[in-house]
Amino acid sequence: MPRQTPKAEPRIIFFDVVETVFALAPLEKKLAEFNLPAGTDRLFFAQLLRDAFALSASGVFRTFPEIAKGTLTVLLRSLGHKADEGTLKEILGTFSELPAHGDVKPALEKIRHSDCRAVLLTNGSRANTEKLVRDNGIEQLVDDIVSVEDFKIWKPQTQLYRQAAQKYSCAPGNALLIAAHAWDIHGAIRAGFHGIWIQRQESAYHPLMGNPDEQVNNLADAVDQALPRLQGTHD
Repeated sequence: MPRQTPKAEPRIIFFDVVETVFALAPLEKKLAEFNLPAGTDRLFFAQLLRDAFALSASGVFRTFPEIAKGTLTVLLRSLGHKADEGTLKEILGTFSELPAHGDVKPALEKIRHSDCRAVLLTNGSRANTEKLVRDNGIEQLVDDIVSVEDFKIWKPQTQLYRQAAQKYSCAPGNALLIAAHAWDIHGAIRAGFHGIWIQRQESAYHPLMGNPDEQVNNLADAVDQALPRLQGTHD
């Protein structure tokens, strides 16, 4: 009988979405239009993540849009600004208008010519992420999108990463996360993934988080480091 060649296990490069792939510039611009203090966009996003992590850690799952609305309501009122439905809708609408960073398409094109898959792993909704992918013209370069809504668990809980890999029958050791957030890399590494941190807004990696395999300055370099790590994990 002819010998059957065993099918190689999947190798997946996961990408964080907001800030790693898509920039928050529209949010910054929109908040400035409301005459809010410089840096309010960063404060809002940090508080949004804080509130999401707190809910998730206590066993409560809420979607990104729900938490964003609640966090923004509190922040606007704390700054002495009205938080009516129209204002909230206008500001939160910017999350559907985020542009891809300039290094995204070249990075994804590198993966297209490899035996790895490119999957976006987001704390946001699948529908909104699909829109961002389409609007930025990278739908042919993204193999799939995984939202925390699929599993009702927020990153950086380790079981989220493991379940995301399991969806593709991918062993954690054959998966790698590229992210601009140290907490995201930390969770992925704790789940058995490889991790590469890309410097976007923060100038240094948090010293208490699990060390990434590499630290780079752009997404193309991240992929250049990722591919040999995964392509070298032969079964």
